[in-house]
Amino acid sequence: MDNEIKIGILIPKSQQYPGLDKDFMRGLKLNALNVKFFVESIGIGADENMIIEKIQKMNFQEDISIIIGFFGHYNITEVYNYASKSDILLLAADLGATVPYEAKAQKGVYINSFGLSESCFHLGIYFSNKNYQKIVTSTSFYDSGYGMLTAIEQALTEKSNFSGHYITPFLPRENEALYMDYTISNHKPDAVFAFYSGLYAEENANFITQNKITQKYPFYVTPFFINDKILEEYKSNPYNLYVVSSWMQNDTETLDFTNEYFNTYSENPSVFSILGYENGLILKSILHNASNFTKNSLIDAITELNIAGPRGTIRFDKETNRTIFNHHIYEINLDSPDTISFRKIETLINDGHFIKAFTSTTKPEKLGGWQNAYLCH
Repeated sequence: MDNEIKIGILIPKSQQYPGLDKDFMRGLKLNALNVKFFVESIGIGADENMIIEKIQKMNFQEDISIIIGFFGHYNITEVYNYASKSDILLLAADLGATVPYEAKAQKGVYINSFGLSESCFHLGIYFSNKNYQKIVTSTSFYDSGYGMLTAIEQALTEKSNFSGHYITPFLPRENEALYMDYTISNHKPDAVFAFYSGLYAEENANFITQNKITQKYPFYVTPFFINDKILEEYKSNPYNLYVVSSWMQNDTETLDFTNEYFNTYSENPSVFSILGYENGLILKSILHNASNFTKNSLIDAITELNIAGPRGTIRFDKETNRTIFNHHIYEINLDSPDTISFRKIETLINDGHFIKAFTSTTKPEKLGGWQNAYLCH
């Protein structure tokens, strides 16, 4: 193909995760693609009209017909509709923090997700299989409306139920750490499912440093719960902490990617890095295998996609145009006084039926939660 292939990049900027854009681009560029990138900022990624305008600018001014985007979840279906109707191939990445109601597959639009809500669904099945009777959730005011609770609730059986919910209020009380301890301990749970992001993860770390609640019950968390304060607390007093995710940094099965990234940038990859890297792998494969540069030829190549990636085989489900990866439970370990690792202790097999169920489900009239809380605050 032509060496001067133009690729559009739409990327948000985050206050709470200021390295998001850099990490995503670093992951993308690690594939050494022989293309020319045209990068446009989409702010916090919550304005579908702005995103569509940036797509139009790339398409009309530069004749760009292949676009890679890192998006939030708010009204993003409008973006997908526009791209599909405008003869554009859109490779989207997201964190999967919400469930995709009525998100039918669109021609030429493919979504590679980190699958946060999927992780939570499979964690619910895991809890049920372990016959946990009482599960308490711990989260923040903004995160509590997210799809994670919906997802895990879909998986719980009559044997396993939520026995309580602790939600940090928007304006925490002076003794909030004590309220958190009292609320959770009052239910004597078999496990605590805790999910926080951004500044709320920092806030939560302060609380559990004070009340030592993690010493009392097994905590199951998402990757965004983990921060330096949490890790320092663990080094001082190790406890039962488990992360449910489709990927963690030091997963021994993905060390090739982690090592290559570190050797190139002298930093460890993040969640955002791996999404950029995978989308770069996808692009590299379809550009190599497509018979020509037309949209239909590229779609034919992406339909046949079946390549190895850090999270397993990368392919798109033909019903949803979404990637499907297994999820895992990682146990935190103190390897030495200064070294922490995450050891994979369970693989949660994903056949994709959770996402398929929601893409065919009518969207509720009102959804709670800040739709882009994982990108900004």
